[in-house]
Amino acid sequence: MSDSPSKIKGLMWLVTAIALGMFVALGLSPLAHVIPWSWEKKLSYALDFGSSKNECRHSPQAQEIFQRLVKRIYPIDPDDQAFTIDARIVKDPAVNAYASLGGKISVNSGFLKQAQSPEEVAGVLAHEIGHVKHRHIMEGTIAHLFTSQGISLIFGGPSSTAEMAEYFVNMSFTRSQETQADEEGLKRLQQAHVDNLPFKHFFERMAKSNSVPAFLSDHPSDPSRSEMVAKFDNQATTPILSQDEWMILKESCGDN
Repeated sequence: MSDSPSKIKGLMWLVTAIALGMFVALGLSPLAHVIPWSWEKKLSYALDFGSSKNECRHSPQAQEIFQRLVKRIYPIDPDDQAFTIDARIVKDPAVNAYASLGGKISVNSGFLKQAQSPEEVAGVLAHEIGHVKHRHIMEGTIAHLFTSQGISLIFGGPSSTAEMAEYFVNMSFTRSQETQADEEGLKRLQQAHVDNLPFKHFFERMAKSNSVPAFLSDHPSDPSRSEMVAKFDNQATTPILSQDEWMILKESCGDN
């Protein structure tokens, strides 16, 4: 019986080594896309780091308004049947929004405070949905798991959950991944007839601020984004929310 833990650990190292071999042989992106979406969902539940504890739920009206905003941009494309999303507002003063495994998207209350219109929120959400659709989170997770820190997470430990939570909050993408998510987001806004200029203006405003949000660090330059927005010119746009609904949504978490 005393050998069982060492055997299990040895087996896990073997599985890790085989997976690493696949990673080297196939490359990061193909390996991420080979993994079924259902597996990613299960992995998401297994690595659940409790972000739901900070979810803003005290205003059912704000929740209904937020979900109506989400439904304006998802599902909207036939490819959306291949994945699901679970968008939520969390109480966090940081100006940030991020996607994690299994289509979970967290929108910080600090971001809502900074946003000037529901179209800005829809634009950032559409961008994060782009990361989910193109499996960028799975790509990043695979890469992370093959670092020394990631391997230690595989074998568990008292701080594993907190470390994984911190990883998703601070996950950075490559410039090409950010460009792909931008293009996907702008296409989504175009299909939904949502004005995309507020999305562009939000990034411009944040880039000029004293503290640049983490999720802007690897984004394309302003000229590149301006050209991209022009390419996805959208006509016959209609407002997502009324001004009163927008005010309710902005204050959905109360004071930060």
